Amino acid sequence: MKVSRKTRRLERHLRMRARAVSLNIVSMIDVFAVLVFFLLVSSSITAAKLNVVKLNLPSPDQKIVPDKPPLQLSITLRHKGLEVSDRNGGLRQLPNTAEGYDLDALGKLLAQIKASAPGENTVTLLLEPDIPYDDLIHVMDAARYAPLDAGSVAARTEMFPNISLGDAAGAKP
Repeated sequence: MKVSRKTRRLERHLRMRARAVSLNIVSMIDVFAVLVFFLLVSSSITAAKLNVVKLNLPSPDQKIVPDKPPLQLSITLRHKGLEVSDRNGGLRQLPNTAEGYDLDALGKLLAQIKASAPGENTVTLLLEPDIPYDDLIHVMDAARYAPLDAGSVAARTEMFPNISLGDAAGAKP
């Protein structure tokens, strides 16, 4: 039986195709090995840069002078008046005047405290509930700036510019 030309061409094509299936992936594996190595090295370098902590350690021959503990100045705004205290306890209570809080006495007291501890610049305001916002702002201004003398035209000097807020102890919500 005679095979047609078309059939022979189809058989030849199938034989050629069966032979050309081999795939060489060795070079691709080499490229991936180098790529993985590069990624591991570069990630360890960037991680080392992110985790650097700079320390200023004292030298062994350096004497350590104990620091003076901070003042921890706090002003408690209560409905009956102001209480000024430090870390050791109460310094002074300033009762209300007819106009409200005695801000002049507070300013003078804070100026005395600032003169005795010039390095301090923080104060904590502790509030009872329902203290008016205007009173809070006036007390903050009295703590932030030194009071002006009557004949002074000079700019106000800062006393305690860093102010924190909190709830007063024993305050009922």
